[in-house]
Amino acid sequence: MPTKKTSYPFRTRFSHGIIAEVLIPKKQTGKVAIVCSGLPSVPSKRGALQFLVDHGYVVIFPRYRGTWESEGYFLERSPARDISNVIHDLTRKKNIHDLATGKRIPVRVSAIHLFGSSFGGPAILLNSHWPIVKKIIALAPVIDWSKDGRDDPFNVFVRFTQEGFGNAYRTRHKNDWQKLVTTDFYNPIAQTKDIKGKKIFIIHAKDDSIVPHEPLLSFVEKTGAGYYLKPKGGHHLNMTHAFFWKKIQTFLDNK
Repeated sequence: MPTKKTSYPFRTRFSHGIIAEVLIPKKQTGKVAIVCSGLPSVPSKRGALQFLVDHGYVVIFPRYRGTWESEGYFLERSPARDISNVIHDLTRKKNIHDLATGKRIPVRVSAIHLFGSSFGGPAILLNSHWPIVKKIIALAPVIDWSKDGRDDPFNVFVRFTQEGFGNAYRTRHKNDWQKLVTTDFYNPIAQTKDIKGKKIFIIHAKDDSIVPHEPLLSFVEKTGAGYYLKPKGGHHLNMTHAFFWKKIQTFLDNK
């Protein structure tokens, strides 16, 4: 049973510039959760992070390079590489530096689980090759950037992010956004041969008008990933909802 003690996040820095919030349970289990957010969004997921801490996870919530507090330029390289850098640091150092206190906090890392939604979907799906990554949970992930959502075509998505969030997402070149649709550097459907489908469970809704569900079917056929396709639910699916968590927990418990 999960504990119900409130935890408080601290900040750390991975790989020379990736800022992340960290929550650590009173008793570590060896499980580490890395949470990858959608975009654009305000980096505030306290409820979801606390939920995972209550289930025994050390929780890492990074900001992609070039976004919010993290250094560098967004989309200069794949955000999946940012998450790979975090995984590398966790497995190599086995501790996390609290920037406020200067202390290094030991972290048990026996299994890493990746959680992500929407834009964060590719960041976790493209890191399935790590042996330490045991499970991946993706909610309404982008699987094929060439497929627009009915209510959020790519050009609208880019314009709104640039105009509505300003320097929160800082690209070096204007055409860096186009790399999402013109290259395969952050596109799971183009890299299925390298993806370990048995580690993956995807939840999507048929009526999602932001990220279409149709690419999921091809992805599942090519990778063997597990999935649940809900008839209705829209784009913003809540992992902590009892209905979804029961399905997720079943997958996580399956050895």
